[in-house]
Amino acid sequence: MTPTASGIHYGVYSYPEAGRILGVSPRRVARWADGYFFSRKERVGRSEPVLQAQAHQRGVLNFHELIELMFVREFVALGVPLPRIRATAQALAKEVGDYPFTHRQVLVGGRELLVRETDDILRRPDIGQLVADFAETLAQQVEIKRDRVHRYYPPQYNRQVYLDMAIRGGEPVVSERAIPTRAIYNLWRQEQDLDRVADYFDLPPEIISAAIRYEGEWRLSA
Repeated sequence: MTPTASGIHYGVYSYPEAGRILGVSPRRVARWADGYFFSRKERVGRSEPVLQAQAHQRGVLNFHELIELMFVREFVALGVPLPRIRATAQALAKEVGDYPFTHRQVLVGGRELLVRETDDILRRPDIGQLVADFAETLAQQVEIKRDRVHRYYPPQYNRQVYLDMAIRGGEPVVSERAIPTRAIYNLWRQEQDLDRVADYFDLPPEIISAAIRYEGEWRLSA
């Protein structure tokens, strides 16, 4: 898969852009996606990628890869050690293929699959249960087609902001007209008037507010 094809069909995000959306540093995105080397006494060690994607291209993520790393980010935030997340991803990939955390089989049957199939990896029942519960929760924030996530609704925005693989290369947008949140945010920065921006885009103020909050929050976390 070439970067051009990736951008046309599956969205394309540079590591800095992906980091802004995920709320993590570009360096962390690179480590999760590509792995990294580290010093170990008299030799150099290698940490394998967490991302399970055979056609992954360094430096960019496609839509599926971005959503997969959203799972990784949340598992890390929940306190699951990264080596355990990596081992779980590798085990699940043997059964469902690339992007195992966002595969329909895992999203729909997360509790059973994550605990039963990787019992030897998720040795602590509390951690295993935690991961499985989160998979079920995140399933409510996505829409699935052909066994893969094709649309994602970031939490806390009442499904007013979404990323869709088939719309604007997966750029965050609002409304059925798929207006980019960045366009709304940029106009609001100029006008500093919510109602005026809402009139310009012919959208309710609450949707404009959601777009501004979304853009503002990931800029603060970048």
